[in-house]
This record gives sequence, C-alpha cells and structure tokens, in this order.
Amino acid sequence: MDEIFEAALLFWLPFAFIPLGFWISQLKSSKLFNNFGYSLIIVGLIFVLSSPWTVPESPSSAVGQLLGFIAGPTILVLHGLYKIAYSGNVPVGKLTKRDKNFGFVSLFVGITWLNLMHWWGITPSMDNSVNRYWLVFLPNLLLSLTCFCLAIGIGLLAFGDSRARESRYLFAMASASFIFLLCAMNLDSINLTAIEFREYVWLSVADLLGIFIGAVLAIMSFASVIFVYEKNLPKPVSIEPPTSDELAVVSRVIKNNLGDENS
Repeated sequence: MDEIFEAALLFWLPFAFIPLGFWISQLKSSKLFNNFGYSLIIVGLIFVLSSPWTVPESPSSAVGQLLGFIAGPTILVLHGLYKIAYSGNVPVGKLTKRDKNFGFVSLFVGITWLNLMHWWGITPSMDNSVNRYWLVFLPNLLLSLTCFCLAIGIGLLAFGDSRARESRYLFAMASASFIFLLCAMNLDSINLTAIEFREYVWLSVADLLGIFIGAVLAIMSFASVIFVYEKNLPKPVSIEPPTSDELAVVSRVIKNNLGDENS
C-alpha cells in the first residue's frame, strides 16, 4: 500500500471521525445518532493513538504518539482547574470542598507529570529524537496556562463576588507554570538543551501573539461590517399618530379584556 494512501486511510480519516462524531453526538433528538457519534469518536481515537504502530513510517504518527503521551497530564490539569474554579462562590453548579481538594490533587499530579516528561527520560521520542510536536506543545501549554490563569484570576477579582480565594489559586497556578517555563529555558534536561527550548518558546510566543492579533482583527472586521451595514440602512419612516377612532377601538379592546375599574 502506498505510504501516503496508508496514512490517509489509517490516520487522517480516523482523525476526521473525531470532530464528525462529536457533531453527530450532539443530535439529542435521536439516540441512535447520539450513540453512533460517540462510537465514531472512540474508533477515531483508537486509530489515531495506535498510529505509531499502524503507520510507523509516516510523519503523521508523531501526532498520535504525542496525543497518547499528553492525554493523561492535560486532562488532569484541565480537570483540576475546573474543580477549583467551580468550588467557590458560584450561583449555579457549586462544587463541594471535597471536589476542590480533588482538583488540587489533579492539578498537582498533572503538573508533576509534565515536569517528569520534560526533565526525566519519559519525553515523547521517535527515531532517537524528541518528538517535534512535543517541542511545540509544551511551550504553548505553559504560556497558555500562565496567561489564562492570570487573566481568569484578574477577572474573578474584578467581576466575581467573593472569589478572592479562587483567584489566588489561579495566580499560584500561573506562577507555577511561569516558573516551570523559566527553568526549562535556563536548565538543560536529559533530552533537550535550554538553548533549543528557548528557540521553541519564542516561536510559541510568536504563535500566540499571532492568534491574539488575528482574533482582534477578526472581531474588529466583524464589528466594522456590522457598523457600516447599519450606518447605510435607511432611517425608519415615522408613522402618523393614532386617530381618535383608533384610540377608541384600542380603549374598547382593553376595557373588554381587563374590565372597567368602576365595574
């Protein structure tokens, strides 16, 4: 089988099953389609995660290997942030103190796991070299966590009601991510030098800055189109005030429906 066709059949097609299955699973009107969507997601994930064995010669298999490596710590970090954020003073869906403690444990285990993957010998590697997608993922994750937790923490202080404790937790998470990033930029690990990691950090900064600028330009473009469209709309035509006959009809209808105060 041709290498490109094999990668398309065993990796990219199952990869497309994941968003397609998610979309189908949202059709709550049909339980059959709902179950079929979840089945597509599971099948797609199995094929993507097994790509290092099904298509080992394809560069795409590095994506499947990375997803298998980062699934655990990423889920733990995101789950921990969710538990911490919704265990405070929230009007709907407030979690218990036990959930908050479990969130702290999940967050700690997830961050520790990522540290071990970077500093120890469990870094995702293929062909005796570090997985290139790992070098893109880790700096982006640390920068995103730092900015996200800092922004949400400030938002909780500015707009939240009695959310100072949760904001401190998020500030601590942002600090931990930033310290992790600084250490990786200045200290060599087993598989990667600090100089190499710094290069990927600056590339990640450029990526995130490009995403931010692109999002701002997209919002401004959308707002400009709406503004220009509404600006060019003709002014609404003023209607004549109601006549005495029309007012009499309205009064009669109101009286018939509400009744007379003197009755």
